[in-house]
Amino acid sequence: MVWVGKHSVALLDTRTRELCVEGAVRAGKTTVCLWRELNACLAHPGIYGLLARWTDTGVYGLVLPIWRRICEEAGVALKWHPDEEFDELPNGSRMYVRGLKSQDATLRYSKFRGLTLSRVYVDQAEEVPQDVYLELAARLSQPGFPHQITISPQSVANDHWIAKEFPEDNRFLPHRRLLQLSVYDNAHNLSDEVIPALKRLYPPEHPQHRTLLLGLRGLNVIGEPVYKGAFVRAIHETTAEYDPRLRLEIGLDFGKHHPCLLWRQVSALGQVRFLGGILGQQLYLDDFLDVCQRYQAEWFPNPIEQVLCCDPAGAADTSHGTEGAVVSLRKRGLKPVFVEGANSPAVRLAMVERIASLMRKRSADRQEALVVSNSERWLRVSEQATLVDRFLADGFEAGYVWDQHMVSVGSKQMRKPRKDGWYEHGQNVAEYFECNFGSAPPVKEPPKRERRPPSQMGRQAWMS
Repeated sequence: MVWVGKHSVALLDTRTRELCVEGAVRAGKTTVCLWRELNACLAHPGIYGLLARWTDTGVYGLVLPIWRRICEEAGVALKWHPDEEFDELPNGSRMYVRGLKSQDATLRYSKFRGLTLSRVYVDQAEEVPQDVYLELAARLSQPGFPHQITISPQSVANDHWIAKEFPEDNRFLPHRRLLQLSVYDNAHNLSDEVIPALKRLYPPEHPQHRTLLLGLRGLNVIGEPVYKGAFVRAIHETTAEYDPRLRLEIGLDFGKHHPCLLWRQVSALGQVRFLGGILGQQLYLDDFLDVCQRYQAEWFPNPIEQVLCCDPAGAADTSHGTEGAVVSLRKRGLKPVFVEGANSPAVRLAMVERIASLMRKRSADRQEALVVSNSERWLRVSEQATLVDRFLADGFEAGYVWDQHMVSVGSKQMRKPRKDGWYEHGQNVAEYFECNFGSAPPVKEPPKRERRPPSQMGRQAWMS
């Protein structure tokens, strides 16, 4: 194996106490991490480490064979101690091998409690519960040796515990560090046909292309994309500038502590421009609106007119406080509009059809009829961090998928988009835009004529 780029960084990082090497399939995560463990064992005679996975089958069937092959390639002889389940190296270093899952729930940590360790490596850590990981990290206590725990999960969703412990902005450095690997980072170690085969299996429009090939975080979505064949990212994600001479349309989905707000404009020639958006992560509505209003003042100042549409469920929803969410908006001086029944399966499907139709059309100036801004005005905001997250384009491309279950409407079976708790929020706002404002540029009403009193000189006048 040849280690360059991010792999060499992972191989040489021996100081970070908690290291997450996360990424795509065939990215070389397991191999580079096991080489790291061997290097540590050779550099520090007498050090104790642990190779782990969630199940015994996983660690003995997958991790242990790779570990022993690496040791054989390095010319390191191992002696197996079956009673205590560890490999002993000639210099006295030990590498324990354990599945972490206990069959007895009352003895949840029994598989590794009692071990005094300097190093821990957990393969496929996305399978491991957070409390087990924290307990493992507390095992790093062997005196006289450097301490480090390394995990190598496949790319996780943004609400997974690993994403919270190892955020993408690496704000917990120098104690915790995240390294993300794509399959392209390991291309020099793969045969020529591997990556083309993966691209055929998971093309860019496939919902798992993002996680399995690019190694980026996102839902491990399974299903057929709603806008498959209609949204082409290379075409539809482009420059979309704000024009203060056009009406600014604002759409809000209240969510359940995952509120979402989008801004869009419709040009005079009929081009629908999604200018930006903010997705809240575990935020209350009032806190989220404060953030949105601050960014709106910065990104879209002084529009000639602005209108707001929202989720009709918010009219009666009290999950954000003692009053409906729409009442909260009105107290802020906002005047939201909404269409009753906009969340019904029939209406939602009709809006999906209209949006898909836009994606396949051109506006009067021969530009795409629907575009999504490629700027950095797409944010995911939580109490801990604010990150760029192109959630709307991701959803259009692959994240928003059809539910495997149909819904009955008027005794007819009708398909519906899946409620995934993530991509759905931005997509629902796009549907509220269509339902409330449509895709045509707003038409100004002609000025009302002043009504004059009827002439008093006609046949019906009193003087006739």
